[in-house]
Amino acid sequence: MEIASPRPEHGEQKMAELTMLAALMLDRAEQITDTVVDPVYQQFPVYAGMVRRESLRESVHDHVVSAFDPMARSQKADLRAAGPTGRTGAADGIPLTVVMDGYRVAFRAVWSAIVETARGMGMSADTCLDAATRSEEQRRAAVVQALLEGRLGDTNLWEAAELLRLPASGPFVVIAARVPEVGRHALPHIEQGLGVLGIDSAWRLMHDVEIGVAALPGPSAQLDRLVTALHAGEGARVGVSPPYDDLRSTSLALRLARIALHGAAERRRVVVFGSDPLSAVAGSAPDIMPRVARGILAGLDQLTVQDRTLLLATFGAWLDADGSAGEAGRRLFVHPNTVRNRLRRLEKQTGRSLSNPRAIAELILAYEIDCGTRAAVVEAAGTAGTAR
Repeated sequence: MEIASPRPEHGEQKMAELTMLAALMLDRAEQITDTVVDPVYQQFPVYAGMVRRESLRESVHDHVVSAFDPMARSQKADLRAAGPTGRTGAADGIPLTVVMDGYRVAFRAVWSAIVETARGMGMSADTCLDAATRSEEQRRAAVVQALLEGRLGDTNLWEAAELLRLPASGPFVVIAARVPEVGRHALPHIEQGLGVLGIDSAWRLMHDVEIGVAALPGPSAQLDRLVTALHAGEGARVGVSPPYDDLRSTSLALRLARIALHGAAERRRVVVFGSDPLSAVAGSAPDIMPRVARGILAGLDQLTVQDRTLLLATFGAWLDADGSAGEAGRRLFVHPNTVRNRLRRLEKQTGRSLSNPRAIAELILAYEIDCGTRAAVVEAAGTAGTAR
């Protein structure tokens, strides 16, 4: 029996309805803002005592506009407003749990306005739910931002986990993936892809990285599966934190994931902090480490760029082959003696013997730093080219 495929015009009609609904919601932005501000001030006196009414009103109005303006222009929702609002609340001394209570009031008000407007249009229930989902995404974005900034307290831990569809206890990992350009996802569809593996996650797109908090059903095997999935992604450089158990430790895990990201390069795009200590050390101080590498590899400056690249690539292949010239030659499609000759040239140019443990440790560190630096240069050039 054949199953009829969905009619293309059905999706187009749904999008047209959603666009029209968003436009009508924008027309009601002032009214919706009032229906949020009034109950917030009445139900949560802390706002009245610490935030000027006009400031709160401006913030709510910005949220309403940022939620529906992209829909009215058939674009993706802009979730950037949620982060600054949470940070402003924290700066004013308002507990995050109160901020999230405010979000709940706002969501109910917006949902009521959506239902009322949709009924007036005779809109389908599916389209109405799509619009509500956009608003719910803003609440999730605010909670993810709170996790990343270390502002999640005991009182709202369970609520945050429920909203993000994550367990209240770990193991978790933080994933930091370098974006190709501002506003573009580094790992499109990654949340759905990990979900297929039984790994729940919540994501936040920043200006330089896309950050995810993922819950691992088991710390060992599932972490390996997650890394495999990230390797199979869009070619982005990715850093992953070590597993941790308490959601309140997410901000620290993010710092470790960012350090791991600095160590990611073309030959090792996904780095888990702790599993590759040299990559982590190489990326831990990006303003200092390149100077260290330049000092160790200074002798290579006398060579052409092609020769320098050739010697370092051979050294990297030799390392990946556990010091076997034969295996390195197989990977490079050259004779093992060619590998040995290139390594001898590397020793001569750098003045460091591969039979000396201290010397080889310095060369490995310099090599890891150099790989990361070159990857960053290529990435920056690509971003600049895209911008043009």
